Amino acid sequence: MMEKQTPVKAMLVLLLLHVLCLGGHAEALCEGRVVKVPVGPLVSVEGQAASLRCDVSDYEGPRDQDFEWTMLQAGKELQVVSTFDSAYPDALLRDRVSSGDISIKKLSNSSVELKIKKVRATDSATYRCNTPSTDTTVKGNYFADVALKVIGDSLRVALSIPKPVVSEGDQLELHCNTTRAFTEHTSLSVTWSHKKAGSPASEILTFGPDDKVTVAAASAERYADGGLRLDLRGGGFYGLVLSGARPEDQGKYVCTAREWVRQAGGSLDKILEKSEEMGKVTVKPGFEAISGCMVLVIRAVLCCSALLLTYWITKCTYQYRSEKRGKGNLRNSDEL
Repeated sequence: MMEKQTPVKAMLVLLLLHVLCLGGHAEALCEGRVVKVPVGPLVSVEGQAASLRCDVSDYEGPRDQDFEWTMLQAGKELQVVSTFDSAYPDALLRDRVSSGDISIKKLSNSSVELKIKKVRATDSATYRCNTPSTDTTVKGNYFADVALKVIGDSLRVALSIPKPVVSEGDQLELHCNTTRAFTEHTSLSVTWSHKKAGSPASEILTFGPDDKVTVAAASAERYADGGLRLDLRGGGFYGLVLSGARPEDQGKYVCTAREWVRQAGGSLDKILEKSEEMGKVTVKPGFEAISGCMVLVIRAVLCCSALLLTYWITKCTYQYRSEKRGKGNLRNSDEL
């Protein structure tokens, strides 16, 4: 037998449903206004820009809706900014609103964006988007909350070139070290780029943010052949190794580290980027390694000395083979 619902119980059920609807926690059960913000927490880096979007739908009244943002922090609610009331901001935030560091931007009649040019550690809080009612009756939800987490800027990038000058065919190694404080929900990617004189930097390859290597089309064949590879020693080390240096490898190299945050829907958003450019890499053409030796051969011919000619041809052949193996150079003391 079904229990008879008393007026008090019915009133309590209606009151609970009304509270859930106002806070946006039971949209499927509510009819009327719907206020939505992104699923949090949203992550931003101290000193970087941040934006929080808010949309309203299924409302009555004028198409152009007004919005208010408040900040809930340590049990207090501070008024941040409003689309219709310039005196709305709390005294603690008024200067930041006046300077434009905090602002509200209308994206459409039914959507706005709360923008912070340079977030501070103290901006970590829950932000509430309110929409004043224009409905004939109170129904639906009139506000929605989203948490913003501000993390410190701990990302660092340092470069080094063990041998900035190499001969054609030699191995070229480039070192990039990145460090950062671990933060939940964030990932790291590292990109190597090459910058030739008078040309913009072109990407070579990227590691991450999902622990995969993405190679640029221009480098794909060389990477597949093993002539280009990543040296992942761990501890934030991301080396680039070119096993057979070519003349076109000359120029400057750039290591770019990016920090990403994974949103509730699975997508990755970039929250920080830092690049460092290393000094110029020089690749000496192969013939220069034995050019001095060949001059001596020519001099022996001009001197009509068969003995010297035989000696220097033998010497040059040995020098050439040594250079191909990456060994030694002709000594100055061997010159005539």
